Amino acid sequence: MRLGLRFALVVLLLISLLAGCGGKEEPGSQPTGQPNEGQASGKPVKITFWNTMRDYEAAVVQELINEFEKQNPDIDVEMVTVPFGEAQNKFKVAAQAGNAPDVLRAEVAWIAEFAALGFLEPLDEKFTDQDDFLPSALAYGKWNGKTYAVPQVTDALALLYNKKLLAQAGFHRAPETWDEFVQVAKKLTDPSKDQWGFYMRQSEAYFTLPFIWSFGGGLIDVETMKPLINTEGAIKGLEFVKKLRDEYKVFKDDRDFPNDYNTAMQYFKSGKAAMILNGPWATADILTGEAFKDNPDNLGIAPIPQGPEGHTGSPVGGHSYVIYSKSPHKEEAWKLVQFLSTKEAQAKLVLELGLLPTRKSVYEMPEVKANRIITDFKAVMENATPRPVFPQGGLIFAAMDQNFQAFYTGKKTAKEAVEAIVKEWEKLGVKP
Repeated sequence: MRLGLRFALVVLLLISLLAGCGGKEEPGSQPTGQPNEGQASGKPVKITFWNTMRDYEAAVVQELINEFEKQNPDIDVEMVTVPFGEAQNKFKVAAQAGNAPDVLRAEVAWIAEFAALGFLEPLDEKFTDQDDFLPSALAYGKWNGKTYAVPQVTDALALLYNKKLLAQAGFHRAPETWDEFVQVAKKLTDPSKDQWGFYMRQSEAYFTLPFIWSFGGGLIDVETMKPLINTEGAIKGLEFVKKLRDEYKVFKDDRDFPNDYNTAMQYFKSGKAAMILNGPWATADILTGEAFKDNPDNLGIAPIPQGPEGHTGSPVGGHSYVIYSKSPHKEEAWKLVQFLSTKEAQAKLVLELGLLPTRKSVYEMPEVKANRIITDFKAVMENATPRPVFPQGGLIFAAMDQNFQAFYTGKKTAKEAVEAIVKEWEKLGVKP
């Protein structure tokens, strides 16, 4: 009896000690559960995917995720839509706290910063079909000799034009140089009728970059970290934009900066502006406009015109999939990224949403080749210019936006504006 009682007490003591060893998990210390907890319990492993697309775009991604879950019943994907403007900071805060999502759809300018902070999982061993991806899109996912991202979609600014308006003025193709552009825009401008050859966004530096590059300027040489924004070509590009407005008077001086994107779109959609700069994300909306809804082929898409020395350029943007370095479910996360990056998945996104694929092979699919907008933008991508890739690369636009606005409103000369930008960039590691 005593021996049995002692044995029972020992067993109870061991059970209590084992229970105590588990301790209490700090909230958020594991993104979506302990490694292999799904397999151990027989339940699907749950992974979290932060998506930054608009609601109508996210609905298409959810269809892909539903199919992924059918093919992988042992994985449960929770997609959380995070507003694009908040996602960069939210991910950094979550990663610092140890509870970031397993997978993130990251803007390309964020990747080097996140990689340098140790927040991203290197993918070189898994990502073995990189040759099928556009080099410009791949470049954003590389940092310090390693690959951290799989490109989802890419984009660049193009010259969008109203074919009917140009034809009425005697022009049957898009202008190929800025000199030709001036001729076309002047002929299509009548301020008394609020009719413009062009509509320019002055609020956001991104839309000024094509002028800077096509006049021989640049942003930053990341090999030396020397600025290129203060070169003669960059200054000439800035001054040319103001010349279009003040001397040639081919676009409206719209200083309602918070609303100038929507205003530019309205003018173009209604036929009150013959040309704008915009990207593939805008085409679905444009085709609902009065000038295009009955004839989608009226929308022309052309590369950025060449500058005086034959230069051209358009900023490459886009988004990529990245995996959190402390995810307890990296294999499952990779399976999701791999599925969302297949030819078929990319084709669904680009055909239903008007986005540009990052896989070369997708451009060769018959159904994609039949989409004129995608094929026209492919020609634009061939001359597009990647933005500088370094950890602080996503922060360079704040100084440009502020100082370009000061230039466009007459508060600074072009030279003063670029010098002020360089001074701000010194805080990011740029060496004047």
